[in-house]
Amino acid sequence: MAEARSGGSNAKKTTAKKTTARKKTTAKKSTTTRSRAKASAPASSVLRSFNPRTGEYSAEFPSSSPADVADAVALARKVAPEWAAISPAGRAHIMKDVRHAIYTHLDELVETIARETGKPRTEALFADVMPAVMTLMYYERTAAKFLRPKRVGPIIGPLAGMSSKIEWKPFGVVGCITPWNYPFFLTFMAIAAPLFAGNAVVLKPSEVTPGVGEVVRKILDPLPAGVATVVQGAGDVGAALVDAPCDKICFIGSPGTGRRIAEAASKHLTPVVMELGGKDAAIVCADANLDLAAAGIVWGSFTNTGQTCAAVERTYVVDSVADEFNEILLDKVSRLQQQPDEGDVGSLTFKNQLDIVQRHLKDAIAKGARVLSGGEEDAARNKDGSLWQKPVVITDVSPDMDLSQQETFGPILPIFRVADEEEAIRRTNEDSFNLTSSVWTRDQRKGEAIAKRLRAGAVGVNDHAGAAGAVWAPWGGVGESGYGRLQGHLGLMEFSVPLHIGKSTMPNMKKLWWYPYNDATREMWDGVVRVMTAPTIRQKLDEAPKVFNNIAEVLKNKL
Repeated sequence: MAEARSGGSNAKKTTAKKTTARKKTTAKKSTTTRSRAKASAPASSVLRSFNPRTGEYSAEFPSSSPADVADAVALARKVAPEWAAISPAGRAHIMKDVRHAIYTHLDELVETIARETGKPRTEALFADVMPAVMTLMYYERTAAKFLRPKRVGPIIGPLAGMSSKIEWKPFGVVGCITPWNYPFFLTFMAIAAPLFAGNAVVLKPSEVTPGVGEVVRKILDPLPAGVATVVQGAGDVGAALVDAPCDKICFIGSPGTGRRIAEAASKHLTPVVMELGGKDAAIVCADANLDLAAAGIVWGSFTNTGQTCAAVERTYVVDSVADEFNEILLDKVSRLQQQPDEGDVGSLTFKNQLDIVQRHLKDAIAKGARVLSGGEEDAARNKDGSLWQKPVVITDVSPDMDLSQQETFGPILPIFRVADEEEAIRRTNEDSFNLTSSVWTRDQRKGEAIAKRLRAGAVGVNDHAGAAGAVWAPWGGVGESGYGRLQGHLGLMEFSVPLHIGKSTMPNMKKLWWYPYNDATREMWDGVVRVMTAPTIRQKLDEAPKVFNNIAEVLKNKL
């Protein structure tokens, strides 16, 4: 840590001039790019900021064109080497200004998140802003340590005549495409690690929350021009970013869009890391603290009105405690508040999601599911175009229902009775796909044992989705939930290219494996392999003379 602090101190003195110089040399081009984006956007190419609580539109923002995206990537590619040349500690020092800019814009940020997503301001603070701040603080303190060159092969390397170390280099330009449900946190989940690793970033936030995207642009403004550029727009802008091409793509969104991005990126052999959500399961064991489990699952299912990639969309309850669990859970759901301005559960964020929730619900009821609580769309409030939906608890859900087969991404909590924990484990792994899962039991050891058997990217014991905000932990899924990891040490490595540097420990001696090959060469290497594979010490000693008796002859004849 002393080394990191020293690097930060030096950065404070030496990078300020570099940063100022970079801003002067690139500001003109950056300003031209931004101006061109506004000038080239026709009147119809605007993004409208919608308030799903009221059904009102409050602002318009210009959409970038594919040409603007190409300009942004070109500028990022130009400045990326300069950003990479700054030490990790120096970059961390500069990134503090981004965190401080959150403080400057906090009121505007929280208000915009709440207005565009429909979530309560409290939730905007602790679930959107707070984890983004924690992500920045975590990498400020750890990036220099994680990116420090590492010696490898300290014993076997010298025996092979080589000393080895790994240096971590940035990819170059990373394109990030982020969603609307947590428009601030997931933006920083995507862009923070690439920036700390020394990459330049071009960000396309969701067109559903363009106001948040504009605040993000202001918050990133302290960085040198071109290091982090925001391009606003819909699918065509995202497609242009993937096709630019960038050196790596980070995508957080749905499996369907993820497949299209992976296919497009493959044309350029662009590596992709993607988090694609899940239809996550919670297992309530027979020995669970039912009050705790019900409270955690109610929050895990309905936080952000169920529009959460890690939301509980399946709850498997052991039959012996199912009646009591349902009673406790329904009581807690009945106390949730949906108020026009704040409350516990907000509105849905855009019309497509309300349509999906209602379609899944109607299909399930038509096929025999039983609603235990809620279910109806709030038609009275939605007559002016708002998107309110009461939380739903439903049971008797069968595999042929859309609710079983597809991610709902809304406030519907299906309850499944299972005979025992073994059935719950099997169905968690087989019925759908998990980004996360959770196990609820009083026995922590049993909970961990079950967690190890679940197919998911993260499993919580007596907690659901806590790993999303654990910025020190890797975040990502398996199978349909995507691949690669964001956050934590592995998240930083995801955007770093390992460079192996091997130096000869005997720089003036020719190598035993160089040309020419002759009988002595073959005899020596035969002995080496036999010594390494012989099962007994006696056999190793019998083979060793083949090595030592031929080394001098082999070296003497090298070209």
